[in-house]
Amino acid sequence: MIFIGVVYSLTGCVSVGIDFRKQGFIMFQKDFMATEEAPGLHEVIELKNVKVHIVGSREYFNWDRAAAYGSPVLGYANKKNEIWIFGRKDKDKIIINQAITGHELNHLLNFKNHKIANPDELDE
Repeated sequence: MIFIGVVYSLTGCVSVGIDFRKQGFIMFQKDFMATEEAPGLHEVIELKNVKVHIVGSREYFNWDRAAAYGSPVLGYANKKNEIWIFGRKDKDKIIINQAITGHELNHLLNFKNHKIANPDELDE
């Protein structure tokens, strides 16, 4: 079965990028499902005027640490309701990393309500 997937990916019938996204989603979902259920949970957080900056180069980042050459920062959020993330192009469509986008959205939610976990502290 794995051999067939490898053959299809080498022949161009299956996009490797799509396969990676599917695998990543499955892993994120497994991680989420490993946490305790909360059937009574109903929390509402309203984010007004969220601005998402999608850039092709870190030179457009508006934070020196992120804009610096060689910086490991792949995206960031600030308390002005802004998210800054990298984008790429696939034909005429902009592609963004969904994991980074979700991570930065978690920061905005955490800034508004500290009941939402800071995504940078989940491993602690």
